[in-house]
Amino acid sequence: MEIIRNVVSDIKPEYWVALGAAVSILSLMVAGFSLIYVRRSAKASREQTKQQKQAAKDAAQPMLWVDIRGDDGQGQALVLLLGNSGPSIARNVKVILDPAPPSTLDIKPILEVLRQGITSLPPGRTMQWALGAAHNTGVWDAHKAYRIRIEAEGPFGAIEPLEYAISVDHLDGSHAALPG
Repeated sequence: MEIIRNVVSDIKPEYWVALGAAVSILSLMVAGFSLIYVRRSAKASREQTKQQKQAAKDAAQPMLWVDIRGDDGQGQALVLLLGNSGPSIARNVKVILDPAPPSTLDIKPILEVLRQGITSLPPGRTMQWALGAAHNTGVWDAHKAYRIRIEAEGPFGAIEPLEYAISVDHLDGSHAALPG
C-alpha cells in the first residue's frame, strides 16, 4: 500500500489532467458505440410496430371470393357465388369475369351488376346466381380459364385487387349431389 501511495504522490498534476482526458475520451467512444446499437434497436422497434399495425389492419379487411360450383341445395345446377369470409363489411364490390362464363340462362344482367358494383357485402354473406344445369358444362370451353378480378373497399379504404382463374377442367367430375 505504501508503494502505491508513493507512486501516486510522485505523479505530476499535468499527468493527472492527461489521464482524466484519456478516460473521458474512452468513455465518449464507448457511448458512441452504444449509440449505434441504440439506433439499430429503435429502428427495429419502429419496423416491428409498423408490421404489427399492418397485420392488424389486414386482419380486419374483408376476404372476398368468387366461385363457380354445383348448387348444394338442388344438386343439378351450377351457380356463381360471391362471398365475404372476412370480419368486416366490403363496400363497392366489383367483380369482372373475363370471358363471361357461358350459361344456359341469360346472365348478362348479373354480370353487369357485378361489373358496376354491389354496394355492400357483410361478413359471412354469400350471394348466389344460377348459371344453368350442372350436366351442361360440355358447352363450356374446357381448356379456357375464366379469369376473375375482385375490387372492393374495406374499413381502411381500397383493398388490393384480387385476381385468379377458374378452369372448367377442375369442375369436370365434381358432379353436384343432393346433401345427405
